[in-house]
This record gives sequence, C-alpha cells and structure tokens, in this order.
Amino acid sequence: MSLVALQFRSPDVAADVGFLQVLGLSLCELDGGRARLIPLAGPELWLESGEAGRLTAVFDGIGPTQDFEGNRLLYQHPPSPATTTGQVTILGAIYPVVDLPNSVSWYEKQLGFEEVFRDEVTQWSELRDQKGRRLVLAFSPELDTPTMLALQVPDAPAEVERLREFDLEPVWTRGVPWGRLAAYLTPSGLPVMLVEKFNSNSG
Repeated sequence: MSLVALQFRSPDVAADVGFLQVLGLSLCELDGGRARLIPLAGPELWLESGEAGRLTAVFDGIGPTQDFEGNRLLYQHPPSPATTTGQVTILGAIYPVVDLPNSVSWYEKQLGFEEVFRDEVTQWSELRDQKGRRLVLAFSPELDTPTMLALQVPDAPAEVERLREFDLEPVWTRGVPWGRLAAYLTPSGLPVMLVEKFNSNSG
C-alpha cells in the first residue's frame, strides 16, 4: 500500500499555503477552499478549508481507518500527476505513539511498510512504503504531542536563518544523536518540523 498524501483541515488555507510555499512546497492546485502542495520528494500535502484538525495520512487502497495508537487513516486514489515540484522533501507525518515496537509491527503487518531507521535514544522510527514514501513514529507520553509535518532539509540551522528573513521564528530548535530539528507552526497551527540528518545511517 502506498502513501499518497498528507491531509490537513485549515481555517485559513491561503495563509497556510503562503507559509508552506516559503518552506519550499510548490502550489500545484488551488480551488476554492482546497490546495494541493507538492514537495521535491515524498507524499503530497493537501489542505482543505474547515476547522483545524489533525494531520492525516492518505493511502491508495482500502484498509483500517486508524492505526494501532488510534491515529486516523484515509484512503483515496492518487490524483493526476503534479504540474510542479517544490524544493523540499516531505519526510512524512510524525505520529505520536506510546508503544513504538508494537506500532512499527502494526504498520509492517497491516499496511506493508518497512522500518528503515530507528533511534532508541529519541524513540524515533521511520517506515517506508513500496514507493519510498515515509511515515515517522515517535514516542510521546500519553500521546500528548500533536501529529506533525516533517520536512527534511540539508542544513537546519541555515534554513532557520533563511526563514528569519521572512520574519518566521522557530518554536524550538533541538539537537539529537542523528541530526538537528527545528519546529514551526503554520498560521492555522499545523506543527511543522524541519529535520536534518547527519549521515546515511539515519536513512
């Protein structure tokens, strides 16, 4: 089963589109209250007008409506090929989990994903589908962390400085054993994490 897109309901689609374009996503379609944003690589990002909700994975096919930890899953056929591509890679959605081993096993057995990277220190696991698109599972006590959009960048500190030119400040920055992270919020409150990986051993 392949990961088609990540979907987010936004009360201000236009503002979120502008923010995400600054981050390096390309606007492929904008129709009324819906937008389709295309990365350089990874799943697409779909925004839909409405009360802000959780970031949700959209798969091609039919399957369970939620994962082992209760995260919502959607299904839809892939749309027509994108007309543009952005400059940043969508690493995937970061789903909070309290039981990382069992959650990884669930995605492998139920959706056919393969674990390609895990860090025991930070309790971070990356899963890949048959087309190479990824989801991230990260430990969060009592699932108290919202689902985040992860964008992979080559140099997180340099990207933070570039974004300051647009008056965008990170919520926090952090070093981890395998890289560096910086968190932002879109105008509608979607958490976005910039992820820099130090070497090929981390995927």
